[in-house]
Amino acid sequence: MNEEERMALEPLDEQDARILESLREMWDAKDPVPDGITDRIGFAMSVALLEAEVARIVEESEALAAVRSTYERATSVTFETSSVTTMLDIDEVGPDTVDVTGWVSVKPVEVELREQHRSSFAHTDSNGRFEFRAIRRGLVHLVLRPSEQGIRTIITPAIEL
Repeated sequence: MNEEERMALEPLDEQDARILESLREMWDAKDPVPDGITDRIGFAMSVALLEAEVARIVEESEALAAVRSTYERATSVTFETSSVTTMLDIDEVGPDTVDVTGWVSVKPVEVELREQHRSSFAHTDSNGRFEFRAIRRGLVHLVLRPSEQGIRTIITPAIEL
């Protein structure tokens, strides 16, 4: 056994820890973890576990096209699947809070709004309308659970409120 093989079998020591810390700092500076990646990973895992249908955002204008470094907050967002359309109106009620009013094309539906550390629930009324009040700004997505037979649970992509 040569010296490198012998050293590789030894437990990590303080020098190893310093080297690993230097490497972590270098990679954090050169290639930082993208904002929101852990939320997106959690979303992807939720979809896989639920075997749900994922809604897509319906682009309503070229002005809403995503740009990596800048974006404009939308006040209205529409999601659709092959069987369901959902529209959201987002109204600012404070510097860090919004009210979300939505409509779903099928009813009745239980609507879950998932934030980073909590979920809120609402049910659609006879017109397919639902609402959430005083929601903190941040990354959210909806989980729609239609009562109608044959329509699977639907998850929307995450959006920034």
